[in-house]
Order: sequence, then structure tokens, then C-alpha cells
Amino acid sequence: PQHCISVYTQRVRRMAAAMLRTSSALVSRPCVARVAFRPAFAPARLPVVQRGALQVVAAEGDKKATKKRTPAPVKRAQLAEERRMYNKARKSACATRIKKVMKMAEDMLSNPPKAEADVKPLESLINEAFQEIDKAKVKGIMHKNTAARRKARCTRWKKQVLMAAGLFVPSADHPDYARYQKLAKKSA
Repeated sequence: PQHCISVYTQRVRRMAAAMLRTSSALVSRPCVARVAFRPAFAPARLPVVQRGALQVVAAEGDKKATKKRTPAPVKRAQLAEERRMYNKARKSACATRIKKVMKMAEDMLSNPPKAEADVKPLESLINEAFQEIDKAKVKGIMHKNTAARRKARCTRWKKQVLMAAGLFVPSADHPDYARYQKLAKKSA
């Protein structure tokens, strides 16, 4: 969505769009300032980055130009797109692991385990989820509070399974005591 894009990203996109509009007007002409001439840019034939309604195209230098240089706004847009795709994959991996934990916990709630050894598969899924969440947190993809909240959610599912199976009974002053009573009424 548009409101999620940072101000810097919006500025880069506006600069790239303005450069595309004026790329045909950038013909070699004398300049009064320090530089004697300005290199001519012609729009490229193939788009470099395409996202949403904005299409960012790298400008090619003239055939006589000695070096081909990608303009800074276009380069910023390319890097932002690469990072976005990498971050999206990491977030998706975290979400997938959490969904697997939730699904197995719901299955175990409907058919409570008899012994603590039956909860081992759930614990291994929780460990995988924790590893994925920690990687995302370390790389700066996920905020530390968000990571802590998601890990706590997985732990809460495990505790609920243990309470439904009768393998964990909280004391009366424990915060989970009310949840335990609800589960006891449901199973009775």
C-alpha cells in the first residue's frame, strides 16, 4: 500500500519518473558551469524494475559515451526491490513455521496426547519456528518485540496442549489458571 512506503522511497521514485520524462530532453548542450558538456541519455528498450504502477527504466548512454552509469534513483529502486523480495521470503518462512505449530497444536487439542513424549513433534516444530524468527530478528527484518510476541504465541499453544492433556496444572495464582479452568470445563 502507498501509506507503507517511506518518504525516501517515494522521493527516489519521483526522481526516477522525472528523469524518465526528461530523458529525451537531455541532449548534449553547452553548460555555463564547470562542465563543458552533458552526456545524452536515451531510454532503454527493456524495463529494469517493475512494481505496481511505476516502471523504472535504466537510461543507456550514447554510443559514443565511454562509461555506462546507472542513475542513482534507478539504482536505489533496484536495491530496494531486491531487499523487499529477500525480506518477504524471510517473513513468509516465519509465518509458515508458526502456522505449522498452530495447526499441530489445534490437532493435539482435539485429540490430547497421553504422555509428554507425544508432545515432542510439536516441540520440534516450535524449535524450527524459533530459529526462523531469531534469524529474521538478527537480520533486522523483524522487530525484536514482534519476534518476542510471535515466540510467546507458539509457547502459549504448547502450554495449552499440555493443559488439555493434563500434563501441566497451573497453580491458582498463575496467569494461565483461568485458561486451565476453561479447558477443564470443556473436556468435562
